[in-house]
Amino acid sequence: MRFDDRLSTVLGLSAEAPRDRAVQWRQLVELVARGGGSSDPALLGRALTRIAELGPEVPTTVRSAAARAIAGPAVPARLIVLFAADLADVAAPLLGSATLGDREWAEVRAAASPSVRELLDTLRPQAEAASPARLPQRSTAPLPQAPAPDHPLFRWECGPTGEIDWVEGIPRGAAIGRSIRTELPRRFEAMQPFADEPLVLAGEGELAGSWRWSGQPRFLPGSGRFAGYSGVAVRERASAPPLPSQPSGVLFPVDHDSLRELIHELRTPLTAIIGFGEIIEGQFLGPAHRAYRDRASEIVRQARLLLAAAEDLDLAAKLRSGRLAAGEGTRIASLAAGLEDRVDIMLRDPGARCGLEAGLAQRLLNRFVEAIAGAAPDQRLKLVVDMIDGQTCLALDRPTGTLGLSEEQLLRPDSPDALGFALRLVRGLAHTVGGTLDVAPERFILCLPAV
Repeated sequence: MRFDDRLSTVLGLSAEAPRDRAVQWRQLVELVARGGGSSDPALLGRALTRIAELGPEVPTTVRSAAARAIAGPAVPARLIVLFAADLADVAAPLLGSATLGDREWAEVRAAASPSVRELLDTLRPQAEAASPARLPQRSTAPLPQAPAPDHPLFRWECGPTGEIDWVEGIPRGAAIGRSIRTELPRRFEAMQPFADEPLVLAGEGELAGSWRWSGQPRFLPGSGRFAGYSGVAVRERASAPPLPSQPSGVLFPVDHDSLRELIHELRTPLTAIIGFGEIIEGQFLGPAHRAYRDRASEIVRQARLLLAAAEDLDLAAKLRSGRLAAGEGTRIASLAAGLEDRVDIMLRDPGARCGLEAGLAQRLLNRFVEAIAGAAPDQRLKLVVDMIDGQTCLALDRPTGTLGLSEEQLLRPDSPDALGFALRLVRGLAHTVGGTLDVAPERFILCLPAV
Protein backbone atom coordinates (compact mmCIF):
# COMPACT_ATOMS: atom_id res chain seq x y z
CA MET A 1 0.00 0.00 0.00
CA ARG A 2 1.38 3.41 -0.97
CA PHE A 3 2.07 6.01 1.70
CA ASP A 4 -0.84 8.26 0.69
CA ASP A 5 -3.21 5.29 0.71
CA ARG A 6 -2.18 4.40 4.27
CA LEU A 7 -2.57 8.02 5.34
CA SER A 8 -6.06 8.17 3.79
CA THR A 9 -7.00 4.91 5.48
CA VAL A 10 -6.00 6.14 8.94
CA LEU A 11 -7.73 9.49 8.40
CA GLY A 12 -10.92 7.63 7.46
CA LEU A 13 -10.99 5.49 10.59
CA SER A 14 -13.82 6.01 13.07
CA ALA A 15 -12.38 7.39 16.31
CA GLU A 16 -15.23 8.00 18.72
CA ALA A 17 -13.78 6.44 21.87
CA PRO A 18 -10.83 8.16 23.63
CA ARG A 19 -8.63 5.09 23.11
CA ASP A 20 -9.40 5.03 19.39
CA ARG A 21 -8.60 8.72 19.09
CA ALA A 22 -5.26 8.22 20.85
CA VAL A 23 -4.44 5.32 18.52
CA GLN A 24 -5.36 7.37 15.44
CA TRP A 25 -3.20 10.27 16.65
CA ARG A 26 -0.23 7.96 17.19
CA GLN A 27 -0.62 6.33 13.77
CA LEU A 28 -0.85 9.68 12.01
CA VAL A 29 2.22 10.99 13.80
CA GLU A 30 4.28 7.95 12.81
CA LEU A 31 3.08 8.03 9.19
CA VAL A 32 3.79 11.75 8.77
CA ALA A 33 7.21 11.37 10.42
CA ARG A 34 8.20 8.56 8.03
CA GLY A 35 6.83 9.87 4.76
CA GLY A 36 5.55 13.41 5.13
CA GLY A 37 8.02 14.71 2.59
CA SER A 38 6.60 12.54 -0.22
CA SER A 39 2.89 12.95 0.52
CA ASP A 40 0.23 14.82 -1.39
CA PRO A 41 0.28 18.35 0.17
CA ALA A 42 -3.50 18.46 0.68
CA LEU A 43 -3.54 15.03 2.32
CA LEU A 44 -0.56 15.93 4.49
CA GLY A 45 -2.34 19.12 5.54
CA ARG A 46 -5.39 17.11 6.60
CA ALA A 47 -3.19 14.75 8.62
CA LEU A 48 -1.39 17.60 10.40
CA THR A 49 -4.71 19.30 11.17
CA ARG A 50 -6.06 16.08 12.64
CA ILE A 51 -2.91 15.62 14.73
CA ALA A 52 -3.33 19.14 16.12
CA GLU A 53 -7.01 18.50 16.88
CA LEU A 54 -6.45 15.22 18.71
CA GLY A 55 -3.24 16.18 20.51
CA PRO A 56 -4.84 17.80 23.58
CA GLU A 57 -6.93 14.67 24.15
CA VAL A 58 -3.98 12.26 24.02
CA PRO A 59 -2.29 11.45 27.37
CA THR A 60 1.07 13.12 27.91
CA THR A 61 2.73 9.75 28.32
CA VAL A 62 1.54 8.64 24.88
CA ARG A 63 2.69 11.90 23.26
CA SER A 64 6.12 11.55 24.91
CA ALA A 65 6.48 7.95 23.74
CA ALA A 66 5.55 8.95 20.17
CA ALA A 67 8.14 11.76 20.14
CA ARG A 68 10.89 9.40 21.30
CA ALA A 69 9.89 6.79 18.71
CA ILE A 70 10.02 9.15 15.70
CA ALA A 71 12.93 11.36 16.75
CA GLY A 72 15.52 11.73 14.02
CA PRO A 73 16.93 14.14 11.45
CA ALA A 74 14.28 13.36 8.78
CA VAL A 75 11.17 14.39 10.72
CA PRO A 76 9.24 17.05 8.71
CA ALA A 77 9.50 20.57 10.07
CA ARG A 78 5.70 21.03 10.11
CA LEU A 79 5.35 18.09 12.50
CA ILE A 80 8.10 19.45 14.75
CA VAL A 81 6.23 22.77 14.84
CA LEU A 82 3.18 20.97 16.25
CA PHE A 83 5.27 19.24 18.91
CA ALA A 84 6.99 22.53 19.78
CA ALA A 85 3.64 23.82 21.06
CA ASP A 86 3.57 20.93 23.57
CA LEU A 87 5.46 20.46 26.84
CA ALA A 88 9.26 20.54 26.81
CA ASP A 89 9.42 16.94 28.09
CA VAL A 90 7.37 15.84 25.09
CA ALA A 91 9.17 17.86 22.43
CA ALA A 92 12.76 17.43 23.67
CA PRO A 93 13.68 14.25 21.70
CA LEU A 94 12.54 15.84 18.42
CA LEU A 95 14.27 19.15 19.06
CA GLY A 96 17.51 17.41 20.01
CA SER A 97 17.68 15.37 16.79
CA ALA A 98 16.16 17.81 14.26
CA THR A 99 18.20 19.23 11.37
CA LEU A 100 16.29 22.27 10.16
CA GLY A 101 17.11 25.43 8.26
CA ASP A 102 17.17 28.85 9.88
CA ARG A 103 13.68 29.71 8.59
CA GLU A 104 12.27 26.43 9.89
CA TRP A 105 13.89 26.95 13.29
CA ALA A 106 12.28 30.38 13.41
CA GLU A 107 8.88 28.78 12.75
CA VAL A 108 9.49 26.27 15.52
CA ARG A 109 10.45 29.02 17.97
CA ALA A 110 7.40 31.09 17.01
CA ALA A 111 5.08 28.16 17.76
CA ALA A 112 6.92 27.01 20.89
CA SER A 113 5.31 26.86 24.30
CA PRO A 114 7.11 28.75 27.11
CA SER A 115 8.83 25.59 28.40
CA VAL A 116 9.95 24.59 24.89
CA ARG A 117 11.23 28.10 24.25
CA GLU A 118 13.45 27.79 27.32
CA LEU A 119 14.72 24.46 26.01
CA LEU A 120 15.46 26.04 22.63
CA ASP A 121 17.43 28.78 24.35
CA THR A 122 19.72 26.04 25.68
CA LEU A 123 19.88 23.79 22.62
CA ARG A 124 20.01 26.60 20.08
CA PRO A 125 20.89 29.99 21.62
CA GLN A 126 19.50 33.05 19.86
CA ALA A 127 22.96 34.34 18.95
CA GLU A 128 23.78 31.05 17.28
CA ALA A 129 20.41 30.89 15.50
CA ALA A 130 20.85 34.41 14.12
CA SER A 131 24.36 33.79 12.81
CA PRO A 132 24.53 33.43 9.01
CA ALA A 133 27.26 30.81 9.36
CA ARG A 134 25.45 27.65 10.43
CA LEU A 135 27.16 24.86 12.32
CA PRO A 136 28.02 21.89 10.11
CA GLN A 137 25.63 18.96 9.98
CA ARG A 138 26.82 15.58 11.13
CA SER A 139 28.70 13.58 8.54
CA THR A 140 30.81 10.48 8.45
CA ALA A 141 33.88 12.46 7.33
CA PRO A 142 36.42 13.28 10.07
CA LEU A 143 36.04 16.74 11.52
CA PRO A 144 39.17 18.90 11.68
CA GLN A 145 40.60 19.76 15.05
CA ALA A 146 39.38 23.23 15.94
CA PRO A 147 39.68 25.52 18.93
CA ALA A 148 36.87 25.58 21.45
CA PRO A 149 34.01 27.90 20.43
CA ASP A 150 33.12 31.08 22.22
CA HIS A 151 29.69 29.79 23.20
CA PRO A 152 29.88 27.29 26.12
CA LEU A 153 27.92 24.43 24.56
CA PHE A 154 28.57 21.36 22.44
CA ARG A 155 26.48 18.48 21.14
CA TRP A 156 27.34 14.78 21.24
CA GLU A 157 26.02 11.37 20.28
CA CYS A 158 26.90 7.79 21.14
CA GLY A 159 25.87 4.43 19.74
CA PRO A 160 24.29 1.44 21.54
CA THR A 161 27.66 0.40 23.03
CA GLY A 162 28.01 3.73 24.84
CA GLU A 163 31.15 5.21 23.23
CA ILE A 164 30.74 8.78 21.98
CA ASP A 165 31.30 8.72 18.23
CA TRP A 166 30.26 12.24 17.20
CA VAL A 167 30.64 15.72 18.67
CA GLU A 168 29.92 19.20 17.37
CA GLY A 169 31.25 22.39 18.94
CA ILE A 170 34.56 21.24 20.46
CA PRO A 171 37.66 19.41 19.19
CA ARG A 172 36.86 15.75 18.55
CA GLY A 173 39.68 14.43 20.70
CA ALA A 174 38.19 15.94 23.84
CA ALA A 175 35.16 13.63 23.87
CA ILE A 176 35.35 10.96 21.13
CA GLY A 177 35.70 7.52 22.66
CA ARG A 178 34.43 8.44 26.12
CA SER A 179 31.97 5.83 27.35
CA ILE A 180 28.55 6.64 28.79
CA ARG A 181 28.37 3.03 29.96
CA THR A 182 31.53 3.56 32.04
CA GLU A 183 30.76 7.02 33.42
CA LEU A 184 27.02 6.53 34.09
CA PRO A 185 26.58 2.75 34.25
CA ARG A 186 23.22 2.66 36.05
CA ARG A 187 21.60 5.18 33.74
CA PHE A 188 23.01 3.46 30.66
CA GLU A 189 21.94 -0.06 31.62
CA ALA A 190 18.41 1.20 32.40
CA MET A 191 18.37 3.36 29.22
CA GLN A 192 17.36 6.36 31.34
CA PRO A 193 17.79 10.03 30.42
CA PHE A 194 20.17 12.09 32.54
CA ALA A 195 20.57 15.80 33.13
CA ASP A 196 23.21 18.17 34.52
CA GLU A 197 25.72 15.44 35.36
CA PRO A 198 29.23 16.77 36.11
CA LEU A 199 31.73 16.38 33.28
CA VAL A 200 35.49 16.98 33.18
CA LEU A 201 36.87 17.48 29.66
CA ALA A 202 40.37 18.67 30.44
CA GLY A 203 42.47 19.68 33.41
CA GLU A 204 43.86 22.74 31.65
CA GLY A 205 43.50 24.74 28.47
CA GLU A 206 40.42 26.15 26.79
CA LEU A 207 38.21 23.19 27.73
CA ALA A 208 39.16 23.19 31.40
CA GLY A 209 36.56 24.08 33.98
CA SER A 210 33.22 22.74 35.08
CA TRP A 211 30.82 21.30 32.51
CA ARG A 212 27.38 19.74 32.87
CA TRP A 213 26.04 17.30 30.32
CA SER A 214 22.62 15.87 29.62
CA GLY A 215 21.54 12.99 27.41
CA GLN A 216 18.38 11.45 26.01
CA PRO A 217 18.15 7.77 24.94
CA ARG A 218 17.37 7.16 21.27
CA PHE A 219 15.37 4.29 19.81
CA LEU A 220 15.01 3.15 16.21
CA PRO A 221 11.61 3.94 14.67
CA GLY A 222 9.51 0.88 14.04
CA SER A 223 11.62 -1.72 15.89
CA GLY A 224 12.07 0.37 19.04
CA ARG A 225 15.61 -0.95 19.48
CA PHE A 226 18.00 1.08 21.63
CA ALA A 227 20.24 3.21 19.40
CA GLY A 228 22.35 5.07 21.97
CA TYR A 229 22.16 8.59 23.35
CA SER A 230 22.25 12.15 22.07
CA GLY A 231 22.60 15.28 24.12
CA VAL A 232 24.33 18.52 24.93
CA ALA A 233 26.95 19.72 27.39
CA VAL A 234 27.06 23.22 28.83
CA ARG A 235 29.98 24.94 30.51
CA GLU A 236 29.15 26.39 33.91
CA ARG A 237 29.66 30.12 33.96
CA ALA A 238 32.82 30.96 35.84
CA SER A 239 31.45 34.38 36.76
CA ALA A 240 28.46 32.95 38.58
CA PRO A 241 28.78 33.48 42.35
CA PRO A 242 29.07 30.30 44.41
CA LEU A 243 25.91 29.09 46.08
CA PRO A 244 25.79 29.85 49.80
CA SER A 245 26.53 26.83 51.91
CA GLN A 246 24.01 25.56 54.44
CA PRO A 247 24.50 23.67 57.67
CA SER A 248 24.32 19.92 57.10
CA GLY A 249 21.29 19.64 59.38
CA VAL A 250 19.12 21.96 57.28
CA LEU A 251 17.36 19.95 54.60
CA PHE A 252 14.68 22.48 53.62
CA PRO A 253 15.02 26.03 52.30
CA VAL A 254 13.47 28.82 54.28
CA ASP A 255 10.83 29.42 51.60
CA HIS A 256 8.49 26.49 52.25
CA ASP A 257 5.99 27.76 49.67
CA SER A 258 8.65 27.44 46.96
CA LEU A 259 9.42 23.93 48.15
CA ARG A 260 5.75 22.95 47.94
CA GLU A 261 5.57 24.37 44.41
CA LEU A 262 8.60 22.25 43.50
CA ILE A 263 6.91 19.17 44.97
CA HIS A 264 3.82 19.94 42.91
CA GLU A 265 5.99 20.08 39.79
CA LEU A 266 7.48 16.72 40.75
CA ARG A 267 4.06 15.11 41.01
CA THR A 268 3.19 15.92 37.39
CA PRO A 269 5.91 13.87 35.62
CA LEU A 270 5.61 11.07 38.19
CA THR A 271 1.90 10.78 37.52
CA ALA A 272 2.62 10.71 33.79
CA ILE A 273 5.24 7.98 34.26
CA ILE A 274 2.79 5.89 36.29
CA GLY A 275 0.08 6.39 33.67
CA PHE A 276 2.29 5.36 30.77
CA GLY A 277 3.64 2.37 32.67
CA GLU A 278 0.10 1.22 33.38
CA ILE A 279 -0.78 1.61 29.68
CA ILE A 280 2.07 -0.78 28.77
CA GLU A 281 1.36 -3.14 31.67
CA GLY A 282 -2.33 -3.34 30.77
CA GLN A 283 -1.65 -3.49 26.99
CA PHE A 284 -4.23 -0.74 26.41
CA LEU A 285 -2.58 0.38 23.16
CA GLY A 286 -1.90 -3.10 21.84
CA PRO A 287 0.00 -6.28 22.74
CA ALA A 288 3.30 -5.90 24.57
CA HIS A 289 5.97 -8.52 25.21
CA ARG A 290 6.02 -9.91 28.74
CA ALA A 291 9.49 -8.48 29.35
CA TYR A 292 8.21 -4.97 28.54
CA ARG A 293 5.20 -5.49 30.81
CA ASP A 294 7.43 -6.65 33.66
CA ARG A 295 9.70 -3.64 33.20
CA ALA A 296 6.66 -1.33 33.09
CA SER A 297 5.36 -2.88 36.32
CA GLU A 298 8.67 -2.16 38.05
CA ILE A 299 8.68 1.42 36.72
CA VAL A 300 5.18 1.93 38.10
CA ARG A 301 6.22 0.55 41.47
CA GLN A 302 9.27 2.79 41.73
CA ALA A 303 7.35 5.86 40.53
CA ARG A 304 4.69 5.27 43.17
CA LEU A 305 7.41 5.18 45.81
CA LEU A 306 8.69 8.54 44.59
CA LEU A 307 5.16 9.94 44.46
CA ALA A 308 4.59 8.85 48.04
CA ALA A 309 7.88 10.51 48.98
CA ALA A 310 6.74 13.74 47.36
CA GLU A 311 3.52 13.63 49.36
CA ASP A 312 5.50 13.04 52.55
CA LEU A 313 7.77 16.00 51.83
CA ASP A 314 4.75 18.17 51.10
CA LEU A 315 3.28 17.36 54.49
CA ALA A 316 6.65 17.94 56.15
CA ALA A 317 6.92 21.34 54.47
CA LYS A 318 3.51 22.29 55.85
CA LEU A 319 4.60 21.28 59.33
CA ARG A 320 7.90 23.16 59.14
CA SER A 321 6.15 26.26 57.86
CA GLY A 322 3.90 26.25 60.92
CA ARG A 323 0.68 25.54 59.02
CA LEU A 324 0.03 22.34 60.98
CA ALA A 325 0.05 22.80 64.72
CA ALA A 326 1.27 19.85 66.74
CA GLY A 327 -1.10 20.53 69.66
CA GLU A 328 -0.90 17.72 72.21
CA GLY A 329 0.97 15.53 69.81
CA THR A 330 0.11 12.15 68.39
CA ARG A 331 -0.23 8.96 70.43
CA ILE A 332 2.01 6.36 68.79
CA ALA A 333 0.09 3.36 70.14
CA SER A 334 -3.00 4.25 68.09
CA LEU A 335 -0.90 4.53 64.93
CA ALA A 336 1.04 1.32 65.57
CA ALA A 337 -2.17 -0.67 66.04
CA GLY A 338 -2.79 -0.48 62.31
CA LEU A 339 0.50 -2.26 61.61
CA GLU A 340 -0.17 -5.45 63.57
CA ASP A 341 -0.70 -7.38 60.33
CA ARG A 342 2.92 -6.62 59.39
CA VAL A 343 4.83 -6.67 62.70
CA ASP A 344 4.42 -7.62 66.37
CA ILE A 345 3.91 -4.53 68.58
CA MET A 346 5.45 -4.14 72.07
CA LEU A 347 4.45 -0.95 73.93
CA ARG A 348 7.01 -0.36 76.66
CA ASP A 349 5.48 3.08 77.13
CA PRO A 350 1.80 2.95 76.01
CA GLY A 351 1.45 6.69 76.52
CA ALA A 352 4.32 7.65 74.22
CA ARG A 353 3.49 10.64 72.02
CA CYS A 354 5.45 12.40 69.31
CA GLY A 355 5.16 16.11 68.64
CA LEU A 356 4.10 15.67 65.01
CA GLU A 357 0.80 16.02 63.22
CA ALA A 358 -0.97 12.64 63.04
CA GLY A 359 -0.82 12.41 59.24
CA LEU A 360 2.93 12.93 59.08
CA ALA A 361 3.58 10.61 62.02
CA GLN A 362 1.48 7.90 60.38
CA ARG A 363 3.28 8.27 57.06
CA LEU A 364 6.67 8.15 58.72
CA LEU A 365 5.73 5.05 60.67
CA ASN A 366 4.26 3.37 57.60
CA ARG A 367 7.34 4.12 55.49
CA PHE A 368 9.61 2.88 58.28
CA VAL A 369 7.79 -0.43 58.67
CA GLU A 370 7.13 -1.00 54.96
CA ALA A 371 10.77 -0.42 54.07
CA ILE A 372 12.12 -2.94 56.56
CA ALA A 373 9.32 -5.52 56.67
CA GLY A 374 9.21 -5.46 52.87
CA ALA A 375 12.77 -6.79 52.83
CA ALA A 376 11.67 -9.80 54.93
CA PRO A 377 8.21 -10.88 53.71
CA ASP A 378 8.55 -14.34 55.33
CA GLN A 379 9.86 -13.10 58.67
CA ARG A 380 7.79 -11.71 61.56
CA LEU A 381 9.56 -8.66 63.02
CA LYS A 382 8.99 -6.93 66.35
CA LEU A 383 8.36 -3.18 66.75
CA VAL A 384 9.10 -1.75 70.21
CA VAL A 385 7.70 1.67 71.22
CA ASP A 386 9.41 3.48 74.10
CA MET A 387 10.44 6.91 75.43
CA ILE A 388 14.20 7.46 75.57
CA ASP A 389 15.88 10.72 76.62
CA GLY A 390 12.75 12.77 75.92
CA GLN A 391 12.19 11.28 72.47
CA THR A 392 9.66 8.77 71.22
CA CYS A 393 11.64 5.86 69.80
CA LEU A 394 10.47 3.00 67.62
CA ALA A 395 12.88 0.06 67.36
CA LEU A 396 12.24 -2.51 64.62
CA ASP A 397 14.18 -5.77 64.28
CA ARG A 398 16.61 -6.03 61.40
CA PRO A 399 15.68 -8.76 58.89
CA THR A 400 17.94 -11.80 59.05
CA GLY A 401 19.36 -11.01 55.60
CA THR A 402 20.65 -7.62 56.80
CA LEU A 403 22.45 -8.81 59.93
CA GLY A 404 26.16 -8.27 59.67
CA LEU A 405 25.85 -5.53 57.04
CA SER A 406 27.26 -2.14 57.97
CA GLU A 407 25.20 1.04 57.91
CA GLU A 408 27.02 2.14 54.77
CA GLN A 409 26.16 -1.14 53.01
CA LEU A 410 22.50 -0.89 54.02
CA LEU A 411 22.10 2.69 52.77
CA ARG A 412 23.76 2.13 49.39
CA PRO A 413 21.54 2.39 46.28
CA ASP A 414 22.27 -1.27 45.43
CA SER A 415 21.40 -2.59 48.90
CA PRO A 416 19.25 -5.76 49.11
CA ASP A 417 15.57 -5.34 48.13
CA ALA A 418 16.10 -1.61 47.40
CA LEU A 419 16.26 -1.09 51.18
CA GLY A 420 18.80 1.72 50.87
CA PHE A 421 16.45 4.05 48.99
CA ALA A 422 13.62 3.51 51.48
CA LEU A 423 15.87 3.98 54.52
CA ARG A 424 17.40 7.17 53.11
CA LEU A 425 13.89 8.49 52.51
CA VAL A 426 12.85 7.76 56.11
CA ARG A 427 16.07 9.21 57.50
CA GLY A 428 15.76 12.40 55.44
CA LEU A 429 12.14 12.92 56.46
CA ALA A 430 12.97 12.20 60.11
CA HIS A 431 15.80 14.76 60.05
CA THR A 432 13.44 17.29 58.52
CA VAL A 433 11.14 17.15 61.54
CA GLY A 434 13.94 16.98 64.09
CA GLY A 435 14.20 13.19 64.44
CA THR A 436 16.79 10.55 63.63
CA LEU A 437 17.09 7.07 62.14
CA ASP A 438 19.90 5.01 63.64
CA VAL A 439 21.20 1.60 62.57
CA ALA A 440 22.04 -0.69 65.50
CA PRO A 441 23.55 -4.17 65.17
CA GLU A 442 20.17 -5.91 65.60
CA ARG A 443 17.52 -3.25 64.91
CA PHE A 444 16.65 0.04 63.20
CA ILE A 445 15.70 2.82 65.60
CA LEU A 446 13.49 5.73 64.54
CA CYS A 447 13.39 8.54 67.12
CA LEU A 448 10.87 11.38 66.79
CA PRO A 449 10.53 14.55 68.86
CA ALA A 450 8.18 14.03 71.80
CA VAL A 451 5.59 16.48 73.12
